[in-house]
Amino acid sequence: MPLPRVPATPRAGRRIRRRLLALQVAIVLFTVLAVAAVVLRVEDQRTRDLAFEEVDTVATEIAAHPEVIAAVNAPDAVERIQPIAHLAERAAGVAFVVVVDRDGLRVAHPDPELIGRPVSSDHGPILSGETFRGVEEGPVGVTLRSKVPIRDGDTVVGSVSVGILQSDIRADLLEVVLGFAPWVLAAAGLGTAGAALASRYVRRRIYGAEPEEMAALQQSRQALLHSVGDGVIGVDGHGTVTLANDEARRLLGVTGDVEGRPAAEVLEPDVAALLVSPAAPEDTPGFVLAGERILLARVRPTVAAGRRIGRTLTLQDRTELESSLRELEGQRGLTEALRSQTHEFSNRLHVISGLLSLGEAGEAQEYIASLTGAVGGPGRAELGDASLSALVGAKAAAAREAGVELEVAPETADGDGGAGALGSGGDGEGAGPGEAPACAVEPGWKADDDALTVVANLLTNAIEAAGDGGRVRLAVRAGERGVAVTVDDSGPGLDPAAVDRLFRWGESTKQGAGPVGGRGVGLALVDRIVRRRRGRVVVGTSPLGGARFHAAWPGENGGEGKSAALAHGERRGG
Repeated sequence: MPLPRVPATPRAGRRIRRRLLALQVAIVLFTVLAVAAVVLRVEDQRTRDLAFEEVDTVATEIAAHPEVIAAVNAPDAVERIQPIAHLAERAAGVAFVVVVDRDGLRVAHPDPELIGRPVSSDHGPILSGETFRGVEEGPVGVTLRSKVPIRDGDTVVGSVSVGILQSDIRADLLEVVLGFAPWVLAAAGLGTAGAALASRYVRRRIYGAEPEEMAALQQSRQALLHSVGDGVIGVDGHGTVTLANDEARRLLGVTGDVEGRPAAEVLEPDVAALLVSPAAPEDTPGFVLAGERILLARVRPTVAAGRRIGRTLTLQDRTELESSLRELEGQRGLTEALRSQTHEFSNRLHVISGLLSLGEAGEAQEYIASLTGAVGGPGRAELGDASLSALVGAKAAAAREAGVELEVAPETADGDGGAGALGSGGDGEGAGPGEAPACAVEPGWKADDDALTVVANLLTNAIEAAGDGGRVRLAVRAGERGVAVTVDDSGPGLDPAAVDRLFRWGESTKQGAGPVGGRGVGLALVDRIVRRRRGRVVVGTSPLGGARFHAAWPGENGGEGKSAALAHGERRGG
């Protein structure tokens, strides 16, 4: 199933792609420049801090120098201190070292002409014992400077001022910027290239769809999924559910959020196998059992851009249709049987008429009895419910046409109806392997759809198993405490190793097995109905020589046991 695509004009597509690429490039450039600005700001602050630490250190060392302390106010202060200040400037790489005596006159300065003159900045607080650290403008320009007092013991005898030109700091910062700029440009280039590649990759992952197309596709997808009458469920290549519409959820009986979860985890095994099993047929309709629903399923591969990306399963409810078709097939069979027996019935009526005309009423009565046959009594009185009696009557007619004798077990003598029948019986079958169970139906009990479905499917299987000349016996025990249905046949019986498989969808021991061929449905439905009613189905050996199927719910003797457990181990006649 190729993915649909909403067409777009080439010009509109190129315009949208350019906009997206420009947006991505703008984001990358903005991010890179913002990071660069932060880095430069941090580097500028770090450089200033280092400069202040350097001038602090130089000023402190000079102020503590013994020669400076001793000579700062001496007559020969200039000759003794100027060389020290000049050496410190060269060694530390600072812009200036100025030493001031207690009268505020310079005794050391980079410019000899300024020596002996008052300082240009205020040194009063420094001569009072304070320190200074900041930016000031002096004769050499704007500088970051540090001023510290010169102490002789506890007495301030002068001050030292050390500074670095702000222009030198900015030059150092510019050098850092020039070294950092290629990396910034490289990062911007790589980011731009990465944005272009990411845009191309994303477009390839969404099969070249543009944003407007994606919005239209999403709207179309939602409208389509929730408007179709069929159930639609899809998985990706890993078996993960990617979509499930409302009808699929209803048909499969799933609730909650299933998208994004493994199909094998949220779906029934038969349904999940259609989606994830490599052996599941594709583009071929088939039937699948989901709960008690018979669904027509078709699996199709999902293909996009020539590449297989998953599977899509469409589901249609065929439960009512299949039930109607089975009922119609039964009616057709009954009609054909009646048509084929019309001539035979005419001959029998002639025989009866002849016997009566000869006065042989007794002979006629015996002849009539031989034709009707004893099938366990009137049936309706023993089964109680009119719907169940009608169903058994129709099955009896089909059995006679197939040459099978269908018996309805006689009513039990204890008269306690279904309650007593379901409330006792140690093995849960109602009768031992050699016993024939009896009917016991409480007055007023009505057969529901579940009971009718179980009886119909068990009788159909038993009649087919018994074959021409065989026998089938039905016993029903029903009442307020539950329902128990036992069907015996005289067929070949069952292999104990094959019992569990009989209750799987599509499994059958007959020719033409498989749900598409009409086989492998009845017992699977019986098993699911009984398990839903918290009961069990027990398969054993029949006293008639074939198989016995015993279905009881809700939970005979309180047990919910395995839905297909062999009650007596070996089968007869095998």
